[in-house]
Amino acid sequence: MSVLPDTSIWVGYFRGGDQKSTDEMSALIHDDEAVMCGPVLAELVVGTKPESRVTLYEAVAGLRWASLSHRAWRRVGEVGSALRAAGMSVPLTDIEIAVSAVEADAALWSLDTDFERVATAVPELRLHRP
Repeated sequence: MSVLPDTSIWVGYFRGGDQKSTDEMSALIHDDEAVMCGPVLAELVVGTKPESRVTLYEAVAGLRWASLSHRAWRRVGEVGSALRAAGMSVPLTDIEIAVSAVEADAALWSLDTDFERVATAVPELRLHRP
């Protein structure tokens, strides 16, 4: 099963946080089941000191990449519009991450509750709960 870990999961992994989550992440990477997308990588780069970025890039270099097609970008906008119409405010990057997970046929793993709101507009979004 492929899993797209959100930024919150990567940060815990790189900082050596919760042992269960770290072990789960290590297994996903080892079994080639971890997926990376542009918004997560960008958020990680923003929070990484320049002198540590090479280590970050090397850590994620071999992961499967989830790209968004033109159709998927249109879906990002439509989901954002639907959430706004329902009175829910969700960062656009979280919608991009959720649509990336769906496009890659991967479950999304996050500590961020925004994705539960996104799932109301993206019924095929699977949330990974180890």
